[in-house]
Amino acid sequence: MRNCKVTEKIVKQKIEDVINDTYIGDALKNAIDFISHLSANKISLSQESPKSWKASFKGKISAIVILSEAHLVLSLRGDYSKDYESVTECERMKHCLLDNLFIKPCNACNAKCSDGIIGQIFGMEFNKVCKHLPNTTYFNIVDIDAVECAKLIIEKRCHDIITA
Repeated sequence: MRNCKVTEKIVKQKIEDVINDTYIGDALKNAIDFISHLSANKISLSQESPKSWKASFKGKISAIVILSEAHLVLSLRGDYSKDYESVTECERMKHCLLDNLFIKPCNACNAKCSDGIIGQIFGMEFNKVCKHLPNTTYFNIVDIDAVECAKLIIEKRCHDIITA
């Protein structure tokens, strides 16, 4: 008897339906606010896995929206170096960014990266950053300030896509 490999196909769901089933209270309100902002700004969402959606603007990925157990998370794609300092011009947004930004440290994934690099992300310097930034930068959307900060990040990313 031959072994058959069964591939699992995910059932595509609208993110609004999943967040309504996943979150309550402020987490739900924040998720709906952010997803509504994406829709209003013509950023499309396509499901990649049961808990993640690709956010695309004009055919280019601006972020991956991930549903964690407690809140939405943005997996940021692209270069968020010093060109993104405008996101942190407001002191409140700078603190929000620092509180909710998670940079995965380098795990020596290849010889050229070895122990990470010093990286400029949103105009701030981070140590031991993996050289492969597109897969290591995350932003937690935990409160209303984080929603506003996430909107600024996405708007800036979309602007970059238009002007590229």
